[in-house]
Amino acid sequence: MKLNLHFSALIFVFAVFIAASSMQAQSTKGGIKADIIEDFETGDFSQFDWQLSGNSNWSVVDASPYEGLFCARSGIITHSQSTTLELEYEVYAEDVLSFWYKVSSENNYDYLTFYIDNVEIDAWAGTVPWTLFEYTVPVGTHTFKWVYDKDGSVSSGEDACWIDFITFPPMQIEAFFTTDTVAICKGEPVQYFDQSIGPVTEWNWTFEGATPTTSTNQNPWVAYAQTGYFDVLLEVSDGIESSSYYAAEYMEVQEVLQTANMPSGISLLCASWGNSTYNTAPVTGASSYNWTISPEEAGTISGNGGTNITLMWAPDFLGTAELRVAGVNYCGTGVYSNPLNITRYLPDVNLIVPAYVAISTPAFELTGGTPAGGTYSGPGVSNGMFDPSVAGLGEHTITYTFTDVNFCTNTATDLLTVTQFTGYENIAEKSGVHVYPNPSEGMFTLRLNQLDEQEVNLVVYNALSDVVYIKEGLLLTEQHRSVINLSELPKGVYYLKISGKNLDSVQKLVIQK
Repeated sequence: MKLNLHFSALIFVFAVFIAASSMQAQSTKGGIKADIIEDFETGDFSQFDWQLSGNSNWSVVDASPYEGLFCARSGIITHSQSTTLELEYEVYAEDVLSFWYKVSSENNYDYLTFYIDNVEIDAWAGTVPWTLFEYTVPVGTHTFKWVYDKDGSVSSGEDACWIDFITFPPMQIEAFFTTDTVAICKGEPVQYFDQSIGPVTEWNWTFEGATPTTSTNQNPWVAYAQTGYFDVLLEVSDGIESSSYYAAEYMEVQEVLQTANMPSGISLLCASWGNSTYNTAPVTGASSYNWTISPEEAGTISGNGGTNITLMWAPDFLGTAELRVAGVNYCGTGVYSNPLNITRYLPDVNLIVPAYVAISTPAFELTGGTPAGGTYSGPGVSNGMFDPSVAGLGEHTITYTFTDVNFCTNTATDLLTVTQFTGYENIAEKSGVHVYPNPSEGMFTLRLNQLDEQEVNLVVYNALSDVVYIKEGLLLTEQHRSVINLSELPKGVYYLKISGKNLDSVQKLVIQK
């Protein structure tokens, strides 16, 4: 009687190197590895999980086997019938499947057909003596199937087929493992998952820098108390063959990052210059960076995540903002840096020009722009001089532009109206004339102080020098007060001219509604 297990020759040590990932896999056979043979010497189909189907079942017989005492014979069928023998088998490494077959049937009509995963591989009919068939099978779970089927008529020979001495691909093993992550925080547990191929029964793990440092569990948990990059080795065995998988610097262990370096970049910024850029020195272990600006309404950050960012300033923001940065890694956001205080400003520029001048007034030098050293522009303005006759009648906007030592520029404007009447606007404090509230919705109180008793005329002009209000013969006494009602006029700028024996004053009135 032939042995159920047939042994192959000793296979020497081999190694497979995966250079791209700095990992190594190695398999060795410490003994003689048994081939996987089905020769039916058990006298039945009990050695494997064979499935029998069709119009009649295959059987194990002792008549004329290829080798030993037994072989498998197709079921006894008649015309248009079939009989099937099949087995599902897991192939762990690509290798050759072989078997011996014999056929005695009607040639070209009644066939023994061999299938893998329901795909026909080959077929035989007629008188065929014991013959060897071989086929390379890829890795994976496959269904091997032998089918003998007859056509609708005629029987020849013994009308049967036989199978013997099937050699399946050996059940090799290959070590391999995975984890959910290859970067963890110091002290955080991580589980390793055995993904080895083949019928592994023993696991031996070695963890550099971890607790525990070794394990025989299939899927062990470990933790790391120090930061760095650590090697992992897995050795597996099925009792005869062993295989190892070595991963250099496989696990990266991190910790929350320390204080980041303070950002660098311009800290005094003119608002008219637009956006500005900033950077920080790299933080060891950081995979990205998180930047913040306070107050948030100061602007938005473009390029957050890197060591260089651009601040997109809000157009109307003036003042000081604090820019901070922190390194980020697997363990989260580290400690934020000290703030870089960034002041965004415009020079404080002001302008006051006379509210009114007559068109007959000679050209005069403009003053009232602060800080000193700026330039004036507008209708009738040339080299700091204003010429009413060049500007013409009406309301004109005069602009004062000032640039500071940082080359930051700002402007201020004021209105100057050229009218047909004569004289400059007198200063209220010198003439004793006060109008309030100003601006108002049209109701103004006129107060005149330290004046001799006299009669005056009140005339209100619009910006085009049209008379819109007049009151004549108003008798003034010391500490005089009276109400001027312009509430029916539209909003805008108006001019109140007060004239009398020793009084000639023009006041700007603003109506807001």
